[in-house]
Amino acid sequence: MAKTDLKSMKWIRQPKQFSVSDEKVTIITEPFTDLWQRTYYHFRNDNAPVLQTKTDEKYFSFVVKTTFDTKVRYDQSGIIMYLDSENWLKASVEFENKKFQHLGAVVTNHGYSDWSTTVIPADLKIMWYR
Repeated sequence: MAKTDLKSMKWIRQPKQFSVSDEKVTIITEPFTDLWQRTYYHFRNDNAPVLQTKTDEKYFSFVVKTTFDTKVRYDQSGIIMYLDSENWLKASVEFENKKFQHLGAVVTNHGYSDWSTTVIPADLKIMWYR
């Protein structure tokens, strides 16, 4: 698997605080940023920062290791495959409280999001995605 040049990636909604090196991307997001569309909860958000690369491959895979220091309910860390505000998917760890957090996936198709989740320990602060 080829390694992506992190510095060649492009921002969708660049965050105020970030750094990109050859080996690591660090993002500190602003409060109340998220990706979420038309659900039972009746709110929509399309304001989270996304660092993106393109591929011409019809079938591809990638591996990402995330480390995070979530402390406040709904803090998240994860990955996203973003086409536009109406079509994307994210996999993330979302902090709930000092006992547990949610490992989840949100799939958004034609502007409607659906969330699947499972509870994991709150002290887990590293997640690998593939």
